[in-house]
Amino acid sequence: MLLGLAAGSAAAHPPELPPIRTQPSQALPKAVFPVLGPATYIDDFGAPRHQGRHEGTDIMSVRRAPALAVESGSVEFNSGGWGCMLYLLGDSGAKYLYVHLNNDLTMKNDNRGKCVAGVAFAKGLRSGQRVEVGQHIGYVGDSGDADGTQPHLHFERHPGGGAATNPFRYLNRLPRLLYAAPAGSQVSLALRATVVSTVLPDKLRIRVQSVRPYPDGARVDHNGRGATVSVPETATFEMRNGFLAVPNLALLKRGDPVVVWTELAVSTMNSQLGRGLVADRVQLLPPPPPAKKS
Repeated sequence: MLLGLAAGSAAAHPPELPPIRTQPSQALPKAVFPVLGPATYIDDFGAPRHQGRHEGTDIMSVRRAPALAVESGSVEFNSGGWGCMLYLLGDSGAKYLYVHLNNDLTMKNDNRGKCVAGVAFAKGLRSGQRVEVGQHIGYVGDSGDADGTQPHLHFERHPGGGAATNPFRYLNRLPRLLYAAPAGSQVSLALRATVVSTVLPDKLRIRVQSVRPYPDGARVDHNGRGATVSVPETATFEMRNGFLAVPNLALLKRGDPVVVWTELAVSTMNSQLGRGLVADRVQLLPPPPPAKKS
């Protein structure tokens, strides 16, 4: 259930919330995939381009998809003929290039924006600022010499700050975040998903179609990303014919469309990876209409 501050409550002193529960053996990654949401790519390093050999990997996505810090470090804005771009100078010594960031003010290719925070770069981000792994740093686009193509992130990796190396296998190893939110902020997630299976009495396995962090955060689409959510007895369980006093996961079937709201909790890297999620409310949605016969 989404929680909010009642009128007249002490907004300056919100109640402290425990971090989302995780297993002790779950190690935190030092690097994560640099695009949040839908993303596809091939091994196109070295492919011919009009300016010479391709020195990165093009990660195809959607306009204004969040670009994330692949590792902790500092950012430098460096825009030019390639479009809106930044360098991420990683703590490992590697340098990463994020190229063709967004320059549109709408969801169309209007080219009316500039290479500034809130358009190309994350709102409030400054050149020279330190960022943490998984932090939102930019928006995917088609600026510069990629104008008019499918929005994508041209991603380069320069180990030790030297020559570019093929990032394809490196990207293959990186975990993808479920959502992005500042560490320590309080969030509740709305997960629109389909049921995969249940592990009685309190585990629900789902495939996530979209996620939206509340109270602040834009919806991020996912292509059936897997997740497991704990459903305690205190959770609200809404069937199509009304509410249940106690959750009964046995009533859910594979393929059932649901929306799962997670408990309001402190955002951590584990929760952004989809670990240790706890449901506050599970809503069973009406089934989709049958496909029309051609």
